[in-house]
Amino acid sequence: MEALKERLSRIGETGLGIVLAVVPIALWVAWTPLVWAVVVAVGFVAAALLIALDHRRPAEDASASPGDAAPTLPDTFVATVHELFPLTYHHSREGPRRFRSAMEKLRRAPD
Repeated sequence: MEALKERLSRIGETGLGIVLAVVPIALWVAWTPLVWAVVVAVGFVAAALLIALDHRRPAEDASASPGDAAPTLPDTFVATVHELFPLTYHHSREGPRRFRSAMEKLRRAPD
């Protein structure tokens, strides 16, 4: 029974989130002040229900052991990921020699 409640809660949160995502578009195309007011009211009700659903769920257990935390990425992994994308240093004058030489080739390329 508890699993069913949790599933319905998640479905409700998703539905309310979709309603809130559609509200700006609906406000943009609202053709009368009455339709605009209805869309705003639906948005406020959806936001209030979403907050109520979130607060109804029990809080996460704060006494969880520190071993449950996400693992920290090693510095070498982060450095490797940064080297994969050539525009990582596009705002700096410094950077790897390979990147600087590639930018020089682009600057010297004929139009």
